[in-house]
Amino acid sequence: MFDVISRKRIAVVIGLAALASFGANSAMSDPPPAPSGGPYSASAHGNATYGVSRNAMDAAGYTRGHCAHCHEQHASVGGLEPEPNTGTAMGAAGFLLFGANQIDQDENVCFSCHGSGVAVQTDGNVINRSYSYRAGKWTADPVDDVAESFAFGFAHGLDDISNFIDGKWGYTESSNPCAACHNPHAVQGDPANSDNGWKTSGSRGYMISRPSQHASGGPLWGDGAGEKMSDYPGLYQAPYRFGSTTVYEPDGSATIDGSNVTDYVTFCTDCHNTTYTIYSTARGRNLRSFDWSLEKHGGGNAENSGGRTEINAPYVETSLGQYALNCTDCHEPHGSTNNWTIRKAVNGGETNIPLGDVDRKWKTLCVRCHNAGSTSNNHHSALSGNCAIGCHWSEWDAGLGAFLTKYQYCTVCHYHSSTQYYDRSTSTNVTYNGGEHLF
Repeated sequence: MFDVISRKRIAVVIGLAALASFGANSAMSDPPPAPSGGPYSASAHGNATYGVSRNAMDAAGYTRGHCAHCHEQHASVGGLEPEPNTGTAMGAAGFLLFGANQIDQDENVCFSCHGSGVAVQTDGNVINRSYSYRAGKWTADPVDDVAESFAFGFAHGLDDISNFIDGKWGYTESSNPCAACHNPHAVQGDPANSDNGWKTSGSRGYMISRPSQHASGGPLWGDGAGEKMSDYPGLYQAPYRFGSTTVYEPDGSATIDGSNVTDYVTFCTDCHNTTYTIYSTARGRNLRSFDWSLEKHGGGNAENSGGRTEINAPYVETSLGQYALNCTDCHEPHGSTNNWTIRKAVNGGETNIPLGDVDRKWKTLCVRCHNAGSTSNNHHSALSGNCAIGCHWSEWDAGLGAFLTKYQYCTVCHYHSSTQYYDRSTSTNVTYNGGEHLF
């Protein structure tokens, strides 16, 4: 049995032999080869053809996709890695990163490439499009980098994510908030290696890893059996692509059953559920908790109530009570110029719900799936008779010298976890049908 000293001596001998070998080959100064095989080499960062290639490391001879493009070993490239930081857990040196790990909503090491600042990549900054663009083929969307999406008024708060994941699922206070949803050593492009393309059946990749699976290596989510919307309880119907009534999200094919789209419901409800409390700095309050299995747009019962629930194609009324939507059918994953990260294009058409707007604009979302002609009066008549709850009213405008017709915006009554509607005639909230969900 070897003692500790013997083992150390053997290690030194092996190390000296290795150094001699490097010297004999005159290759001691050459960078090591990039990793081959495994999930990293198949990832967007590790791909040998289009993976990461930082200017400084490329000049030093490191091949595309090499770990050193993000992680500098012991400040091996003078002056490029941030100073070693042991004073705060968020210091980049904790992961040997070339940039500050996470500072705030605008400064994150990921934005060094996925942003619009001075390019550090040999190929320039990475182009990242919105879900409305990639899946919905809404080409009017000008957003082309992740940092821009996070700068919108409604976006996932990076500091809030850091605080939330700290101590959960193997994350620590040093963890980058982007890693809550993306494993940087596995994440793929969707579509792969395409700046301005759309998702197609032949160019798919998988971008996310469930937060709850971080401790087990953060495997990709959506690429295997049981991880598609076709596997989620209920009936999934893919929405139309923008301007079309013949092809569907996310890849422009005729597939409608969700077998080609990631189950974002299971992914998102790792965090957004009735178990956890999520604080939003931007909103100044905790976000509402909800159980998607009880929601009408989720696993709950969306009954066919005659003329009050008319819906638009491709959805059909004979399937009401079975449908379950995907989170990305309505929401952008990173951020949006619309309230509450609502997509700018939903089910084939545009939406417009600017930040702070609390009036008629919410209808631009709802009518993408709910028939506009049936949602003016009939859908509420069963609650109080002829809309006496006050969804529609006249209000005197002194400036115009006339009465203006107004109506209550949809989200007063319809939002995640809502079981009450607002009775404007009495200025009270009234529980609907014994606590049945209204969204």
